[in-house]
Amino acid sequence: MVLCGLVPLVLVFNETRGRSFANGMGGFHSFYAVLHDFRFPAALQNTLTLVAIFVPLMMAFTLLFALLLDFNDKPWRQLLRASYMIPATITGGVALLLWYAMLEPALSPFRWVMQRLGIVSASQIWRQENLSLMIGLMVFVGGVGSWIIIQYGSLKSISHEILEAARIDGATSTQIALRIKLPLIKKYIAYMGIVLLGSTLQIFTEPDLLNSTIYQGIASSWSLNQISYTLAFSNGEFPLASALSILMIVPTIIIAVIVIVKNDFLNEQG
Repeated sequence: MVLCGLVPLVLVFNETRGRSFANGMGGFHSFYAVLHDFRFPAALQNTLTLVAIFVPLMMAFTLLFALLLDFNDKPWRQLLRASYMIPATITGGVALLLWYAMLEPALSPFRWVMQRLGIVSASQIWRQENLSLMIGLMVFVGGVGSWIIIQYGSLKSISHEILEAARIDGATSTQIALRIKLPLIKKYIAYMGIVLLGSTLQIFTEPDLLNSTIYQGIASSWSLNQISYTLAFSNGEFPLASALSILMIVPTIIIAVIVIVKNDFLNEQG
């Protein structure tokens, strides 16, 4: 944590005070300059839209299927559990090519469905107004399977005696899930929420690969992390890039601290 977390954070914070072309005065004017960058409002809206829609959706979907998997006592449960991991192994450029093949009308195995919907041209799919949905689906499909397995493991840590006592008292499967299982794994749920929030706020791979390999220029400054990367490695504006990096990580740290305190995350009892 010290070498890979605190030290880089201090160095980045110190970098924001340096002078650059956009921040000739130096000091903390870097924050003002990056907040007034013409690309910042749109990128912030894109990122927050992704957070508002797909983080709750992924958490709800993960918990639902983890609970269903936990209730399933059939012999093929292990095969089903293994199948959830397959999408998680397809990431990065391979995942983007897979989505391109599925969404490109000329290549898609679902092109007859797309034709019935009136989609016959790639220009109808690869449009900037569709990016939030496409990138969100890529993130969702690529991550939900592994989270189902993680939460399934947390459900298996619940004492069998507690569940058996609930059944003896007449609790239904739904009541056991909502009133016993979910409250007992709230720390794992909080952990999942923190990680999903941080990774979504700092999303970079999907829009950058989409912009550089599929349709160049379609998502050049779609996310905040893309702007930070461009400022640092294309414009040489390291103070502004550092300021934007801090603006991305500080909300995550604040929310993480609140969640940890509210859920008594550090308490090892119970």
